[in-house]
Parts: sequence; C-alpha cells; structure tokens
Amino acid sequence: MKIETPTWMNQGAGQPPDLLFSFRAEAGITGFDSMREAEDYVVADEIGTLYRLDPLLNVKLLTRLQEPARQLSWSDTGEFGSALLGNSTLVRLDAKLKVIWTIEIPFTCSAIAIDPYGIFTFVASSEGGAIVIDDLGKKAATFETMRPLSYIHFMVEEPVVIAAASHGLMGAYALSGKKIWEKTLWSNVGDLALIQKTARICLAASNQGIQVYDGSGDSEASLILEGTVNKISVSYTGKQAFASTVEKHVYRLDEDGELKWAATSDVAVTRVDSHPIEPVGLFVFEDRTILRAQWY
Repeated sequence: MKIETPTWMNQGAGQPPDLLFSFRAEAGITGFDSMREAEDYVVADEIGTLYRLDPLLNVKLLTRLQEPARQLSWSDTGEFGSALLGNSTLVRLDAKLKVIWTIEIPFTCSAIAIDPYGIFTFVASSEGGAIVIDDLGKKAATFETMRPLSYIHFMVEEPVVIAAASHGLMGAYALSGKKIWEKTLWSNVGDLALIQKTARICLAASNQGIQVYDGSGDSEASLILEGTVNKISVSYTGKQAFASTVEKHVYRLDEDGELKWAATSDVAVTRVDSHPIEPVGLFVFEDRTILRAQWY
C-alpha cells in the first residue's frame, strides 16, 4: 500500500525517500528475507503466518505454519526457502509457501541460511559448529567452528559461506565442510552483509560502526556512525547500503560511505534490506510494520 512519508523521515539529514509503500503483519514479525532475483519478500509472524509479498509489499500468498518461524532464509530465485521452527525444527518450503519436508536437527540452532539457488541450507549450532542439509533433507557436510555462528550469508558466484559469531569470530567455509579461513574479531556483531561483486564483508560492529573486510577477512575500512550499529544491508555492487542503530537511527550510504540520508525513527528497526540494484530499501519495525522506501 502506498503511503505518505512519515514525519520522522523528513526530519533528518540528506534526501528523504521519494516514494513509500507499507505492509503490516497480523502479529509481531519473527522472520524476514528478500528474494533478490524474484524481487519478492517473505515474512513470518508470531502466530505462524507466512506471507509472500510482491515488490510493492502487496500480499501474493499467505499460509499458516504449525508454529511461528523463528528464522527465515529464502533463495534468490524465489523457488525455495528454509524456516526454523522452535529450537531445532527445519522446514523446507516451495515458492507457493507449501511445506516440502520437515526434519529435526540434533542440536539447538543459532542461525540458518539457504544458498542462492535453494539447494543447500547451512544450519549453525548454538554450541558451535554447523551442518549443511541438502534439498532432500540429508546431511551433506559438517563443520567445526570456534564459536557459535549467528550471521550467515552465501556467496553468489562460488559455493562458499561467510559467517560471523555475535562476538569473537568471522570465517569462510566451503560447502564440502572445509574451513577456508577464520579470523578473531574484537567487537560485538549485530549483523553481516556481503558486497557480492567484490566479495567484501560488512559487519554491523556495535560501537565500532561498520567494519569492512576483504574476501580473506583482512580489515579494509571502518565507518563510524552516530549510535550503536546493529543492522546492515548492502546492494550487490556495494553502491548502496542501509544501516540502523539501537538508538533508532537509520542511514542510507553510498559506495564511498558518504551519507545520503539519515533520520531517527519513532519505532525500533529490527531489519534493513537493500535492493540488489535499485535505490530501494526496506525497513522492518518492531511494531510489525515494513516500509519500502525508494529514491530517484
């Protein structure tokens, strides 16, 4: 639904969005992910509703799960997704939000991520380590990690996962189960995003702002923002980034880290999402609202 720009979006620095669309879930939002190629979005709420939204946040499909999805991850193609129910129930879903299979993972899960083509799901353990589940629900690989992983993203161009713990660890892992590299981090981490075109890694590093690393995990840049950065998302090429803070600040940045827009929301932001190409960002709020902002 198209809406008028909220007052707070016009009260900060830089150019506010030109066009806004909104969606409001039936209950608190527990999961969200974007389908970069399909350009749709998937949303889960506290009463077990699962929504597939079109690019303008209209509901295309809706279903009810047996219990709320604690985490969601969807393939870029939009054909398949994974949902985590409770602590250890992994569900595979198709493009119409139908359940394909449900399996019990033999540990408490800290995070999940599905690959861009919807074949493999990376499942991290809250005790450390991870497994890869294939499209038939079978275990394909096992990993050992120094700390439990909380943030996971697949590279698009190669079968590699980049992941980080909430504190103390960032690493790259091949789908075969091989550790490519691991690095010690000295900050808390609230989110992780990848600049896919250049294989750069961006971390929302709390009071240390946004930390940028190369594909080997070596530090490249540091961008300090006002507030405690807790969420981040970047476009495919890195030309656009969105970030939010614990203090409800929201930011839009260009590829050089220059501020394009900043404001302070009335409601806490729980997720930000950048369109892979277009000047479009999504903000998921604590009050079960999602806003799609577009610039020209």
